[in-house]
Amino acid sequence: MSNSSASSLHESLLRPAILQILRAAGFHATRPSVLDTLTDLAARHLLLLASKTAANASVIHSDLIPCITDVRLALQDSGVIVAPLTAAEETWREMLRKPLDQYPERNGLRAKERARRDAEDTADVREFLDWITGEKNREIRRAAGMFNDEVQGVELEATGQTEDYLTALKKKHSKTGEESRYQGTVLGKPAEDRPIKIEGGPADSFQEWVRQTQERAAKQSISAYSNSHVSEMAEARTASDG
Repeated sequence: MSNSSASSLHESLLRPAILQILRAAGFHATRPSVLDTLTDLAARHLLLLASKTAANASVIHSDLIPCITDVRLALQDSGVIVAPLTAAEETWREMLRKPLDQYPERNGLRAKERARRDAEDTADVREFLDWITGEKNREIRRAAGMFNDEVQGVELEATGQTEDYLTALKKKHSKTGEESRYQGTVLGKPAEDRPIKIEGGPADSFQEWVRQTQERAAKQSISAYSNSHVSEMAEARTASDG
């Protein structure tokens, strides 16, 4: 798949999500140009977060697999979450505040101080998570199918909908309503591997062709080695006779 076609596919898959977000926010109609603009902004923002996360993973621990710290730094660099203190302020705070090992363990004083510091260090992340899982985004999460079955059932009875938008679209465009139509695509299950039959030629399958090619190459290599060995023996015999 080329870069242009992949980009078009990703934008097409992102556009319904933007529509659902607008509907959850109370906008039930929009112009196509506005929808395309919002979709492009969302795609650029996701690409920015992904690229910064990958860059952090490469620089910090030289690993292609990012960790939660890489994602958090990417969110901060992109302005999604704002740290309560700057890096210099955090350094000065660590230098000036009392070390944990100097707090007595009696009555759980050291544990309470450690919990308080952890809460301060993760305040920005907790506020971001509270915003995502809060009431403001409840309808968005319901449309995305992120509730469990019991909560989803209550919400479905309240809204009159029986399924998320993607499932409804798939059933609408499939006469049988089965998943087999989307098998092997990004919307369905992965396709099962099947042997590829080759019409004509000495091999019936790709695996058989690979095996025959390897055997032919091995025979040619042995033949070339034998010929070179015979030539060396003949040259040595000629030199000894001379």
